[in-house]
Amino acid sequence: MADAYQLQNGGSGDKKPLLELYVKASGIDSRRIGACLFCQEFWMELYALYEIGVARVEVKTVNVNSEAFKKNFLGAQPPIMIEEDKQYTDNRDIEGRIFHLAKEYNVPLFEKDPTVEKRIESLYRNFKLFVRAKTDFDKGKKTFKVPVDIDALPPAIKIHYNRIVEQLAGIDQLLADRQTRYLLGPSMTEYDCELMPRLHHIRIIGQRLLGFDIPHNLTHLWNYVLTAYRTAAFIESCPADQDILHHYKEQLNLFTNQRETLQSPTKTHTLPEAVLDEIKRRGLDRK
Repeated sequence: MADAYQLQNGGSGDKKPLLELYVKASGIDSRRIGACLFCQEFWMELYALYEIGVARVEVKTVNVNSEAFKKNFLGAQPPIMIEEDKQYTDNRDIEGRIFHLAKEYNVPLFEKDPTVEKRIESLYRNFKLFVRAKTDFDKGKKTFKVPVDIDALPPAIKIHYNRIVEQLAGIDQLLADRQTRYLLGPSMTEYDCELMPRLHHIRIIGQRLLGFDIPHNLTHLWNYVLTAYRTAAFIESCPADQDILHHYKEQLNLFTNQRETLQSPTKTHTLPEAVLDEIKRRGLDRK
């Protein structure tokens, strides 16, 4: 168990609630952050509360296979949040507590927008279907073409691919229509805490496992990704590329070679040069 990520404000901090968030550690190195999406989502929400001085926050990585963790948390799985003597092990309870704190201090973190909900709700589920189908199709092949030749894919896999691209295009259009930095406006909300990590996973796993990338013509969506890479809550909570890849390979029962586990951790927080040039040409990065 590592206590390496402390976000504590100075001043009269003893009057602010202390929220301890336990997140899943990397499967490569238990001192590093793992690639649990819900862990990152709650971390980003808590960071928003910390950033404006509402709460003190400590984030701790935990090895779920360790005897100490099993003994302390009796079979619960991260994310887990502790506030004083109260333990929150259900995602709905964690979200509910963060929601009430945000409401109490008038933090606009949980504003509702049905249009945004509809655009983002099934994106990650569709991506997981594509991941499973594409990796099954690629099994036994030593290499795959990058970028993937869509026309060469079986129709069933092509359907998953087209659904993802269609949804990404819909989010791109939403951002183009609204001309906002985040999904709802100038400030990060729960929707961004949900979408930003998932877009990053889509990008990293797409590139490293699937021969897929977010289409480069979706300029507004790429600018949103750039916003994520410039948002402290995302940067602080983002796992390394190697840990994201390892997480998916474990889920898919894919072989991880030793070289991958020995690599120095890196984080891809840059954009393709041509995409960034187009963003700058349009002045989108100045929003």
